[in-house]
Amino acid sequence: DMASPLPPLKKATRVLLFAAFIWAISCWTWTITHLQSAVSSSLLSPSSSLQQQDAPSSLSNERTRHLSNSVNNSSSRMVRPSSKAQDSHHSIHLRRRETTASSASASQLNQPPPITSLIYPLHAKSGTHHAYLYIGSPVPQRQTLIVDTGSRLTAFPCQPHCSNCGEHASSPFQLSESTSSEIVPCGECSLSRGDFELEGYFSGNGIGGNSLRGATGNEADIQLHRKLLPQSCNSNNQCEVNQKYTEGSSWTAFEVKDKVWLGLDGESASVEQHDKHSTLFVFGCQVSEEGLFRTQYADGIIGLSMYTQTLVGTWKRQGSIAHESFSLCFNRRGGHISLGGVTSSEELEQTQGEVAGPQHLNPMQFTPFARDKVWYYTVTITSVSVGSHVLPHSLLRYLNDNKGAIVDSGTTDTFLSHKIAKAFSLAWEKVTGQHYHNRMQQFTFDQFNNLPVITYELEGGLQWQVKPEAYMEMSDLNESESIIDDLSEPWEGNRGLTSRIYVDEPSGAVLGANAMLNHDVYFDIENRRLGVARATCAY
Repeated sequence: DMASPLPPLKKATRVLLFAAFIWAISCWTWTITHLQSAVSSSLLSPSSSLQQQDAPSSLSNERTRHLSNSVNNSSSRMVRPSSKAQDSHHSIHLRRRETTASSASASQLNQPPPITSLIYPLHAKSGTHHAYLYIGSPVPQRQTLIVDTGSRLTAFPCQPHCSNCGEHASSPFQLSESTSSEIVPCGECSLSRGDFELEGYFSGNGIGGNSLRGATGNEADIQLHRKLLPQSCNSNNQCEVNQKYTEGSSWTAFEVKDKVWLGLDGESASVEQHDKHSTLFVFGCQVSEEGLFRTQYADGIIGLSMYTQTLVGTWKRQGSIAHESFSLCFNRRGGHISLGGVTSSEELEQTQGEVAGPQHLNPMQFTPFARDKVWYYTVTITSVSVGSHVLPHSLLRYLNDNKGAIVDSGTTDTFLSHKIAKAFSLAWEKVTGQHYHNRMQQFTFDQFNNLPVITYELEGGLQWQVKPEAYMEMSDLNESESIIDDLSEPWEGNRGLTSRIYVDEPSGAVLGANAMLNHDVYFDIENRRLGVARATCAY
């Protein structure tokens, strides 16, 4: 007999079977997707048998210092502020760009930068780049100051107020000899003033040590942290500024207003420039300095961050420059700073005569600043390559999170998140056959010449290439030998070199002065964008 047909399934049973089928398909899709992601992420990760990267040696040399008062970093090699709560001004919370209104629009992003004739020399020593600042009248006094895009304050020792200050590059600034100086009284303090309401600092994600710790943005937190924005007064009715750094250095100053302008190499030409361009500016007149601040070569620091009270912002408001922007062009010997735009060699020759002048070796490329309501210059890294080896895209979030990727001229070296260390090391090994570390190694010129170019691609397609002569540094110099050395020139035998790219940052990244070497880096505050071009950086 023929078997009788199966009875029809009940409606409820059919629904359950259909749901089970959909669930099975979903599980299968999820499994395949995550397996693909795991395989992709492991392509550039070392095997379990690969030796772990050695911790870089501790460095006490002044060249590795970072003099920013914007961003906290736990690395012992760098002098960073321990917390904005320890400053007489305030901390901030970062937030991502919420709109494109305040960022560079697509049309603005690739507009050629303005050309300026206001170009001034920089000098390199101990891994930092310095400018001359002339202050006061009738005879302006010169101070040698580190140019620092990670700081918002300009400060240097003043006499006779700083009895314990160390000896530096220039004679101490004599406050009493300047007839144009004015001590800022309490009630008019400006260096402890914020650029926007305190509530704005609580938007988005904090950056760890530099944020208002534990802040949630509720009213109780806001009230609690208002005391971090004091109009701080000392017993002399002066506006006091205190700055502390994680490795123990610190300084104390009071606010002074005086006429300032950048200087040239010659004193008479600098005085002429000062007479023509100088404007009133508020700076910190240091009365004490501790730690590395007492022993450093430079007299102090020029803060060049995106803060209202920096030199560039002040000069723009007072009409001394036409555009709120500047560029820094570093080489091993120094370079130049341009105010209000970038400087072409043709423009420099027309305005200042027979000088070598900077020269761009490729068209300037641009990327928008990554964050609002911050003082420093953050960018978004979209790719990192070690030679031809591209690091996994999934690791980029570690370079861009928390404080983000910062372009900081006050940090000598480059620091990348420790989360990418394994992939970076494996890519390095594939190119060089050597394990990556930050200890000195001996190289012939041919071996050095085969080291990889490190390429950071930034939002908008900007390709920032850092060559070995920028990130490698001579380590076998005698004290009598000059630290300046052109690594592009061939040498005989071996030379001791050390890589100054550290892949141990707790979070985010810092593209320091060595990444900027042999590039003209344009900080366009007005249009919220960064420009980069390979350049000779001659002056």
